Amino acid sequence: MRALSMRLILSTVLLALTVSGCGATTAPGPKPKPAPKTKVRTAVDWPLFGGNAWADRTAALLNLTPQAATRLTPAFSDALGPGGADDESYPLERSGVLYVTGPGDLVEAVSAATGSVRWTYRPKELHQPSFAPVATRGVALGDGMVFLLTADDRLVALDAQSGAVRYAVDVASPAQGYFETMDPLFADGKVIVGSSGGDEGNRGFVAAYDARTGQRDWLFYTVPPPGTSWVPASGHHGGGAVWTTPTYDPGSGLLFVPVGNPSPDYFGAIRPGPDPYTDSVVALRLSTGTLAWYGQEVAHDLWDYDAASPPLLLRVGAKTRVLEAGKDGYLYAWNAATGQSAFPPVAFVKEDHSPPTPQGVVEWPGADGGANYGTSAYDPRLGLAFVAGINGGMLVRSAQSASPAAPLDYGTSAVDAPGAGWTGTITAVDARSGKIAWQDKTASPPIGGVSATSGGLVLFGQENGLLEALDAKTGQVVWQTQTGHPISAAPIAYRWGGSTYIAVVAGNSASLGTRFPSSSAPALLVYRLAP
Repeated sequence: MRALSMRLILSTVLLALTVSGCGATTAPGPKPKPAPKTKVRTAVDWPLFGGNAWADRTAALLNLTPQAATRLTPAFSDALGPGGADDESYPLERSGVLYVTGPGDLVEAVSAATGSVRWTYRPKELHQPSFAPVATRGVALGDGMVFLLTADDRLVALDAQSGAVRYAVDVASPAQGYFETMDPLFADGKVIVGSSGGDEGNRGFVAAYDARTGQRDWLFYTVPPPGTSWVPASGHHGGGAVWTTPTYDPGSGLLFVPVGNPSPDYFGAIRPGPDPYTDSVVALRLSTGTLAWYGQEVAHDLWDYDAASPPLLLRVGAKTRVLEAGKDGYLYAWNAATGQSAFPPVAFVKEDHSPPTPQGVVEWPGADGGANYGTSAYDPRLGLAFVAGINGGMLVRSAQSASPAAPLDYGTSAVDAPGAGWTGTITAVDARSGKIAWQDKTASPPIGGVSATSGGLVLFGQENGLLEALDAKTGQVVWQTQTGHPISAAPIAYRWGGSTYIAVVAGNSASLGTRFPSSSAPALLVYRLAP
């Protein structure tokens, strides 16, 4: 474990002295107007997956500074499931209520100040494929409802006040090998959902549903039909899963969707060409679902290098950029209007690639490395993007799957290489130039990603149980606490009832759980900034 280093900056208080003049008596003038009172924001919410519309995951909390971080103390916790269960939930907060998910697609509404549970919802039964991960990643809020995607492909709308079911609709078929891992996105009266199951050979898709009725508005497939383009006419091949939450820009009406790898994962002979749309950020028009542009990160992927991390938006001058950190370990940036590259890809973990062979080749990062599903953040004051990376090597063997109808379409196998490592990095990148400002190396992977505050903190957790805060300018550790749980999601920060809080869900990671096993029960952990 890294030693805790703190930089305490002492501020000097300046007292301004007002000196009244002496001399001839003058007639009294008008009474001076009282100085306007400083407006104090009594509430700062986190109502969207990315914190705000641009998904930069930076809370507008100036009081959460590197100096103040030492005053963070435990406020409350809430157990969410049985010991050893996976939980990758990203909580939301609105108007003093936290919305969080747990194993088995549990949803809880919890007081953001006390932790008292207001209501709970759990599906009566789940019929997900046996090979599907059981982790959940959260909900969406909108139109007085809480939207959940269940592991067995149902979109469920719950009443935000009571937890009662408003409607439930099927978005895919678990019998075909589809499942869900993403928290949906509420945008302009629509609920956006994606699909998992691309590694099993299913065609990925993203779809929009009317939030009030549950009717589907449109559907966009991320891979073409069988027998067209690069997809063979026979066999169970496809890919292009949408593992995580897209990002919506209300100004342009564009939806930015992270799309996963083609399948078979490691055997490309039966899918020649660049496999367009896969390993890409795809920009769609929210109103119609039609394609505006796509930016591919890895053409003809042979390493399972999904674009899995949620994109974020930022302004550089008069233009908007979209950034995404790939599983290949590079940060990508595009002009959000055109898809033109904004700067060359920036490596944030160890890179060592070569085409897989039947005998096996060691690849860095491995298929569970790079950025995975974890979030990035952006501080507009500093102009820095913060990226969480996973350093780990895997031995990849490539050959055609034994059966074209195999439930897993991996193209043989990938296992941890000797001395694979499985450590991590937090990297600050200048979002204008692409230059690295600083990098912090972590003892275990920060797979859940990062969040930030306007006061200058970068917040994240590790698989070894450490919850940490870094100085956003320097990367120095200014606060850490050992939670006793693996942390597989990013924290959020909010203000309610005159107090400022940090909340994070701790639980095992479906991707890294075998490497960092824990029998502890998943839990919502909340910390308060002491006066």
